[in-house]
Amino acid sequence: MIRRNFNPHSCSLDDNGPESIHRAVGLVQLFSTTNALSPQQRAKLAILAEEAVTNLYDHGAVQPGFGGTLALVGQAGEVRLILSDSGAPFDLREADVAEMPNVDRGGGVGLALIRAWADIIDYRSEDGINRLELKLRD
Repeated sequence: MIRRNFNPHSCSLDDNGPESIHRAVGLVQLFSTTNALSPQQRAKLAILAEEAVTNLYDHGAVQPGFGGTLALVGQAGEVRLILSDSGAPFDLREADVAEMPNVDRGGGVGLALIRAWADIIDYRSEDGINRLELKLRD
């Protein structure tokens, strides 16, 4: 059950990919516990956050000085994930799902999972900052 009026949680992302991914997963665990998410919501949110952040480091041309933030917000019975970063622009609404998964390379299911488990509320890239907002589906 999602409590009403609970506070957003966030963590910073930097050019250390493994550490940033670890912080993102820890953030989801804290948020999920604090806000009494169901086991299914917890699992989906953890995978969404891990995939979204991992994709930054795998495909976002992360350079020294990279910065970003992952925020989780709950309101009115919804859970939203907001990812802001200074990596390469990428609108996952435009990704070719016919290319997924890539069995030869391993991987490629992350975007499919994001599309299956979340609604893409907004994506924009302005002044070198990307902002992706997802809403977890029930």
